[in-house]
Amino acid sequence: MSNDIKDQLSHDYVTHNYDAMNRAIDTEVDRRIEISELYHYEGSSRRTLMLLHVVTSLSVVAVAVAVIFWLYHQPATSVDYVPVNTTAFDQSTTDALKVISAQESLSEKEQPFIDTSFTVFHRTLISTGEYVVTGKTYAPDDLSYPQEQYCYLEKAQSSEGLSGEPLAAFEEHQFMLETEDLELIGLARKYCQFTQ
Repeated sequence: MSNDIKDQLSHDYVTHNYDAMNRAIDTEVDRRIEISELYHYEGSSRRTLMLLHVVTSLSVVAVAVAVIFWLYHQPATSVDYVPVNTTAFDQSTTDALKVISAQESLSEKEQPFIDTSFTVFHRTLISTGEYVVTGKTYAPDDLSYPQEQYCYLEKAQSSEGLSGEPLAAFEEHQFMLETEDLELIGLARKYCQFTQ
């Protein structure tokens, strides 16, 4: 018995409880994982926020460019051509031309050498201080309807004389534009006084 008791007495067992230490380590590991995820989320959040700022800035710039382009390249308002003058106006022109034609009658000797025509100009002052001029050329044998009609913008006078910008013509009962400038097209449609 002495050996058995000795053996039992010589073996002392000590137990340690590491549960608290393990919980502390697990808590620290969880905390580190959460901090890592937070940093990862914060980085992606910053990139997303930066991308949002860049996209918003580009959108504002695009809208500003579109507005500026629209302001500088506005199409002229399309106005259908409506003749400004009336039948009474054309009749008074015809009556005046008949009086002038009677005074300009030529002898038979002069007729083969002289070609007579009458041109009537209608000038309309516009807001820029310039004139839109409509010219109508009449033949002496038909004073009721113009033989030729044209319209131009009379620019300000210079030392070289008058300068004009062609706007439109009225040929074969059709309104024909002679410019591609949208502003000038608007002036032609609004102010040219063609006889239809």
